[in-house]
Amino acid sequence: MNILQISEEKQTTVNNETESLIKTSVAPNTIKAYRNAIKKLETWLGGRSLSDYLLADYIAELHQEGKSPATINVVVSAVKWQAKEQDAAIPLGTTSRTLAGIRREGKNRGRGQVDGITWGEVNRICTLAEAEETVTGLRDSTLIRLMSDCLLRISETVAVDVADVDNVLTIRRSKTDQESEGTTLYVGDPTREVIRRYCESGGLTSGPLFRRIRRGDNITNGRLSVQGARNAIKRRAHEAGVEGIISGHSLRIGSAVSLAQAGASVVDMQIAGRWKSPQMPAHYAKTELADQSAIARFKYGK
Repeated sequence: MNILQISEEKQTTVNNETESLIKTSVAPNTIKAYRNAIKKLETWLGGRSLSDYLLADYIAELHQEGKSPATINVVVSAVKWQAKEQDAAIPLGTTSRTLAGIRREGKNRGRGQVDGITWGEVNRICTLAEAEETVTGLRDSTLIRLMSDCLLRISETVAVDVADVDNVLTIRRSKTDQESEGTTLYVGDPTREVIRRYCESGGLTSGPLFRRIRRGDNITNGRLSVQGARNAIKRRAHEAGVEGIISGHSLRIGSAVSLAQAGASVVDMQIAGRWKSPQMPAHYAKTELADQSAIARFKYGK
């Protein structure tokens, strides 16, 4: 269903090569999220043509259901994306004002719910995993240590190939690197040693670094999925007695917190985590940063 129901024809066309480049300008995962959002919106519309007022009503309902502003923003972005794909103009004045109100009222939703896994907890988790002396244990330890060292997003992690890891890690594409310029990240000695042991144990010389493992500790050629990686992190954290709400984002958050505890600045954290702005690392480590404030340092000598 075409929710915008564009009736006018496009005034211009482009050749196949140009069209291909246009399609690759948006990350595949982003397009997938947009399509999912559009599908849910279409169901809600029930055959009605989309308008600014209906979209505003829809996102208001999502807000009442407790959805976070970030989740709701995906819906609006998806509509704008489809309109652009169809060379159509759709006014969203009412929607934009509604979204602004949602951001103000729901600014604390979707944040602070996931707990970080700090460096100390990473060492505890990985020591237990490595003690199993299994390919699975070494894989999970490698996964957790690498994510902690490099503040990786889980989608970046499962995309790592054996060839991407030497003394450093090369990330060829990420959420904040849509042009695939790539970046090189530091990997600590303990992590490099576990990677070596894992690759040797699993006979890995090329292809995906993180792979699915069947019963009996039999490693496959198939790349580990995002959900598989997320499950491994949750399971290992639980086994090590790490409490809280654990997700694939916990290692990234935990490293930001650990950096702040070690005295790193917000800029240090922003660079390490490749955040576009200092807002998110500052939010994750707000308690630790409060202890480094001017009052804490100069009035109380901390």
